[in-house]
Amino acid sequence: MSKRYKIILQRVKEYENICKNKQGKLEGSTVGSFIVYDTEDNDKKLFVSCCIENEGPSTDTPKQDKRIVARNYDLYWTESRVSLPDEYKPKCISLKTNNIDTFIDRRIHIHKGNTPAHTEGCLLLNDKDKLDGTGESSDSAVKRFYDLVSELGIENFELEVREIKTKKMIKDN
Repeated sequence: MSKRYKIILQRVKEYENICKNKQGKLEGSTVGSFIVYDTEDNDKKLFVSCCIENEGPSTDTPKQDKRIVARNYDLYWTESRVSLPDEYKPKCISLKTNNIDTFIDRRIHIHKGNTPAHTEGCLLLNDKDKLDGTGESSDSAVKRFYDLVSELGIENFELEVREIKTKKMIKDN
């Protein structure tokens, strides 16, 4: 059964060597558009942001700092210590799929962050794509998205992740 609100995450570009993670290893990012549509109102756009993920390859394996496989996901509320707007802590939006029972062990959340070092496999929303593999104004993007989901009911949302179709960009360090 399809849900009223369809989120499309279209991966657009990959960047290599964006920043160092906690272990000092250089990480790359995948930048995409993240748009919420109302399917019962002529696909009216309700929310638009950019999304930062880890660079590919995608995987379903838990405890990996990698992006998720392109497919459909449902949203649900859970508790986490990820970076969130104050009024939502520790309640965060997470992803699940009916296709793979163990996917929930990946613990993929939608939260604040501007670089691939912040993702740990999760989805980071930003108001601005800085065109260098990072984003900007994550606080306001995540708050607006969480407010929308809270208002319209998380059970009414579905996320479709679409794979990237372009070549990698390399950042000079």
